[in-house]
Amino acid sequence: MALTVADITTDHRAYAEHRPDLRRQMIPVRAERRVRVGDLVVAEFENEQTLRYQVQEMVYTERLTASADVAHEIEAYSRLLPDSHVLTATIFIELAVLETVRDELSRLAGLQHSVSLEIGGQRSAGVEIPGLDEDPDVPSETVSVHMVRFTLSDELRDAFRDPAVPAELVIDHPAYGDGTPLVAATRRALIADLALRS
Repeated sequence: MALTVADITTDHRAYAEHRPDLRRQMIPVRAERRVRVGDLVVAEFENEQTLRYQVQEMVYTERLTASADVAHEIEAYSRLLPDSHVLTATIFIELAVLETVRDELSRLAGLQHSVSLEIGGQRSAGVEIPGLDEDPDVPSETVSVHMVRFTLSDELRDAFRDPAVPAELVIDHPAYGDGTPLVAATRRALIADLALRS
């Protein structure tokens, strides 16, 4: 990611003054990248703008000031940067009833491995991006937030970049199956992501 420690302010008072304006600017950006799949799952596709904002918010809310801590946040979020053959999303499982969260997450175990992009009838399975401190060889527990990467072949990338080819974000889990077409502003934003790097 082009983002560096120097791009992130650790002057928390100064950031607080501009924070409401930045939040308002991000609302439409995130809205066009937000896809609801059924009643419980929302995916937010990431790009450099959304990731820069998230790093700055983490630095602000955690009151980080040390360069090493800021660099750690940049490293964590930079793994979500899309490129010419990769789209990434943060997957949220939205559970409103606190008393049943544990049971619902148990019922939805493995959902983070059941997300895919279907493009013109072919699928690219989402692969979970583990946390920096997580062992990628150890299966992750299903929690309410997961980061997922979709890697596209040349054929799938080119098909996705053609708005005439149908594309859908799909969840195919024994306890939760649904799909949502990727159209209009969302599709245009993701096509732009795939054009960023070769």
